[in-house]
Amino acid sequence: MTNEATPDERREFVLATLSERGRLSTTELSERFGVSEDTARRDFREMAADGLIKRVHGAALPISPAALPFSGRYRIASDLKARLAKAAARLVLPNQVVVMDGGTSNLEVARHLPRDLPATIVTNSPPIATATSEHPMLEVILLGGVFDKRSQMTLGARVLDALRDVNADLCFIGVHGFHAEFGLTTSGYDEATIKQAMMKSAAEVAAVATPDKFGSAAAHKFGDLALVDVLVTEGSARAREWVTAASIPSRIVYC
Repeated sequence: MTNEATPDERREFVLATLSERGRLSTTELSERFGVSEDTARRDFREMAADGLIKRVHGAALPISPAALPFSGRYRIASDLKARLAKAAARLVLPNQVVVMDGGTSNLEVARHLPRDLPATIVTNSPPIATATSEHPMLEVILLGGVFDKRSQMTLGARVLDALRDVNADLCFIGVHGFHAEFGLTTSGYDEATIKQAMMKSAAEVAAVATPDKFGSAAAHKFGDLALVDVLVTEGSARAREWVTAASIPSRIVYC
């Protein structure tokens, strides 16, 4: 194809290709439309600035819907999240200490914990603390820090200090993007540091993920895929194919 294609047509091609196979290089875009690699890089730069893609060295990746503000994320795939959360809640055993990261999927997990389950929940998420307030057998420890309105979590040094004293059985970690090359990512720098500390505080790490997070990446890496011991996801062909291709060593719970 020649360079008669408009920038909008190139954008449509980029988004369609990322949706289909999850990665597109500047070289591929350049060759596809007969434009220079400088033009391809400019296309990627402008699309990233508009929040349409995630730029990495020499390529573009899909942007995860989890990078949206909390209120916007909560409406995405709500029925699927509830189904996954119900299965994930069964991972919590009586009398365990459980660290729960913020995020909409983990909020659903908290809501699906049995009312007669005795356990201790340690979280930096005020919404999770509120959601578990009517569970009579749960002790809830809310980690204090600077409240981040976008993520609806407390962040900062005080949260990190508190996590150093936690010896948990299980950690539910929120992940914005799962990528075979770039690992576990999140959109906030401070969030990444907190997530690392949460995973270190627990004997086992679990993550709940809708398939739209697979193959996508956010700005900040906080760990490798191998750090997730249990992955709860949809049993769709798309999810199974990605998990197989990525060679994830986790125990997979399909729902």
